[in-house]
Amino acid sequence: MRWMRWLRLWVLCALAGAVLAGCFGGDGDGDDDSSGTTPAPPAVLGTVSGRVQSAADGGAVAGATVDVAGVRATTAADGSFTLQAPVGARSVARVEAPGFAPTVRITAVQEGQASALTAQLLPVAASAAVTVAAGADVTVPGTPALVRLPAAGLVRSDGGGAAATVTVSVTPINPALNAALMPGDFTAGSAEAPQTIESFGAMQIDIRDAAGAAYNLAPNRTATLRIPLATRAPNPPATVPLFYMDTSTGRWVQEGTATLQGTGADRYYEGTVSHFSTWNADQVTETIRLTGCVRYANNQPVAGAQVSSDGIDYSGSSRAVTGTDGSFIIPVKKGGVLTLAALTGDRLTNTLRVEAATTAADATLPNCLVTAFTTAGINVKLTWGAKPEDVDSHLLAPDGSHVYFSAPGDLAAKPYANLDVDDTDSFGPEVVTITRLMQGTYRYAVHNYSGTFDPGMTGSPVRVELSRSGMLNVFTPPAGEGSNGWWHVFDLVVDANCAVTLVPVNTWLADQPPPVTVANPVLCAVN
Repeated sequence: MRWMRWLRLWVLCALAGAVLAGCFGGDGDGDDDSSGTTPAPPAVLGTVSGRVQSAADGGAVAGATVDVAGVRATTAADGSFTLQAPVGARSVARVEAPGFAPTVRITAVQEGQASALTAQLLPVAASAAVTVAAGADVTVPGTPALVRLPAAGLVRSDGGGAAATVTVSVTPINPALNAALMPGDFTAGSAEAPQTIESFGAMQIDIRDAAGAAYNLAPNRTATLRIPLATRAPNPPATVPLFYMDTSTGRWVQEGTATLQGTGADRYYEGTVSHFSTWNADQVTETIRLTGCVRYANNQPVAGAQVSSDGIDYSGSSRAVTGTDGSFIIPVKKGGVLTLAALTGDRLTNTLRVEAATTAADATLPNCLVTAFTTAGINVKLTWGAKPEDVDSHLLAPDGSHVYFSAPGDLAAKPYANLDVDDTDSFGPEVVTITRLMQGTYRYAVHNYSGTFDPGMTGSPVRVELSRSGMLNVFTPPAGEGSNGWWHVFDLVVDANCAVTLVPVNTWLADQPPPVTVANPVLCAVN
């Protein structure tokens, strides 16, 4: 019957988050239109699943809201979520949770293949009660971050009556520490003509009253922002454009300029803005196009893999998705040094270091990115600040192998682990990949090779990210560093069934931790 046909279409449209009238291409009343317009087909859906975690320590964020193309999910106690969203090569995911600065992530939603999405939320750095009539300066202790609010300069975003007092939350974002903390995907402009940008620091501002209503600047009023300088670039420019995040498109929009001020570690970009959002001190970069490929360990092409770059001598990132033949084209900063890696489902690839400084024009990478032999592949990423200059990754495998800068390892044969990227002059990253596990205990430690402690690894700050089976664990140094040069971060215990248990250690040592060696350890099966 006709009503059953319309009911089925309505259910499909509702699942896609579509507006009823738009879905049917008519007035949405269920009647045949006299124009004879054919109803639009229902949206094709794909699965998006992942976790929302605190950027501070990698802890799960329960009760976070994840919105992809109007389809919403709430995270469980372990931070996980799953939803069905319309297929799209560049889908915008908006993520927020109480006590954290909201963010925007970009993902590819694909038919017949689950898309993995990890979102790291920064805890709100500072909040202050402000009397609307008087205005005030809101700062973040220990940083030069500042928001200067004018007197009587705030209004409710929904046009309602304003409260006398509001709470202003300010959260600086440090893309030099971790590019994934930045909302969006480092693109500005339009979908037709996107521009790649690099960041020199960003800041998120949120203003609400006791009832939860959002506030923004009144018409014709401005506020002053001081965004702490945060970049891997050695020579930040004296003046840069300001960009704000458009959360509907996931792209940055240029508006205004900022100038570099302050000295030493307290440098910042100062500018004025006419509304609040996440603001970014950026510049558009000249890019080249890198052509590459992603392969499984058996040399078969990987379609739909999500490829991402991460600047080493600049703070920026870019992304691409592989075609059916496993190939991709990704824009990167011309003259920059960067890393490339890919993810397909829960399966990671190795990481390539690329020096675009030696490439004057578009280029093809000599080697493909290759996935782990199993979904239990593991990736460990070490980053740090400007000092100490040289911090090193050390992986001790069950067969006695020691993977570090003097013995980088091998991904295709024992120990099936490799130091993909080594760095000796600040920030990192250093990346260790394990493509096939052995039964026994792996130990991961970080060494202050420079031997300097002003600051040491704690104050740098050093950060370790462990990625495995779609999960991300974040480690930061504990108290008590003193003059100890080694930080034993964690162990991975692989049992007789090849199940992996993470054992956080977080201990300072004067010397390298001893390995836990097994004679002829059993290799886990390939899948």
